[in-house]
Amino acid sequence: MELYSTLSRSVEPFVTLNPDRVSLFVCGPTVYDYSHLGHARTYVAFDVLVKYLRWTGKEVFYLQNITDVDDKIINRAKEEGVSQNALSRKFENEYLRDMQSLGINAVSYYARATTHIPEIIDQVERLIARGVAYVSETGVYFNVDTFERNGELSGQDGTKRVSRVSDTSKNNPLDFVLWKIGEYGEYTWDSPWGRGRPGWHIEDTAISEKYFGQQYDIHGGGLDLIFPHHEAEIAQMESLEGKHPMVKYWLHTGFLTVKGEKMSKSLGNFITIRDALRTWNKDVLRYFILLSHYRSPLQATDEGIANAAKALEHIRAVAKKDTGVNREGRKAFTDAMESDLNTPMALAAIQALATSGDIGALKEFGEILGINFLRETSAPLSVLQDIRAELRARKQFDVADLIRERMVAAGINITDAPL
Repeated sequence: MELYSTLSRSVEPFVTLNPDRVSLFVCGPTVYDYSHLGHARTYVAFDVLVKYLRWTGKEVFYLQNITDVDDKIINRAKEEGVSQNALSRKFENEYLRDMQSLGINAVSYYARATTHIPEIIDQVERLIARGVAYVSETGVYFNVDTFERNGELSGQDGTKRVSRVSDTSKNNPLDFVLWKIGEYGEYTWDSPWGRGRPGWHIEDTAISEKYFGQQYDIHGGGLDLIFPHHEAEIAQMESLEGKHPMVKYWLHTGFLTVKGEKMSKSLGNFITIRDALRTWNKDVLRYFILLSHYRSPLQATDEGIANAAKALEHIRAVAKKDTGVNREGRKAFTDAMESDLNTPMALAAIQALATSGDIGALKEFGEILGINFLRETSAPLSVLQDIRAELRARKQFDVADLIRERMVAAGINITDAPL
């Protein structure tokens, strides 16, 4: 297999530290709001990558963090008059529910930042001992001048950078925080430098070091995380003992855009996953996402998703009679996947396999892509529909809606008659 790494800016043969094992870390969500289709784009891509690698026989440990302590969480909790824990647990559960609804189930372990505070404090202590971090009256900061490879991942000139956070207690405006000193509600912990909470970047390296060590195979996330987040991670981890590279393959997904702008909560132009699933089932959304290469920008439009639905329906319409193995079509699929996870070409191979009648391949490769390419009917569906009708008649709409969401996510279209 070959993968493009942002670090080398080239497609490289994929060679892991252990021949039969893959260690993968992907930045998870900051749980202060519902997840949107931009998140779905990233997590579908890595879900497919992991499922393909496992299909090839590799053992994959897919680690994802949950950022459950952050300024956004603190501020949102104050606005809503709830505890930070209640808010973060609510949106963590909603995130996991969205992932399940989209068929994203390849993650081996979700690691919360708040359950790894000892590891975070320990890593900060070691960075101070190495002379690359310092303590001020507002917190502990990483000294970017001590790291020679600063800017290597993003390709940015360090002299032209602008800090996201202005703080006069920093030695250099570009230094970033490892530990914030102060009272932040119930999400505040004792540390050698005073009560406070961790910075954003340190949780990732503390968590990944605990489970993988200081070097591992793949780190993934969206393009927007390259700077400052991923560069800060590299500086932190490689400064501990000088091991380079922290990660050989940096994989970044392209932006999902709306009317030419990146979909984001800060811009207020986002479509939540839960809202999208009310209109489209998970097979259609995954097909739409995978029609574009994971590194390419993807424009979210109703027309684009509708076209994906038509293409998927065409595959299901022609895939009727099983005529046996199409070796050429199967090779085209695996060749596409081996070529930097080229899912558009893989879906073209799926269409050819459907036309030729290789039903076995559609089932097998459908599991990798997380898409049901076959029309299937099942007697229990009528039972579920009867149960929903009874629940709605009793005005137990929450449970009826939950069943509907799960059925739609499984690719079953539901149209309710008015009560």
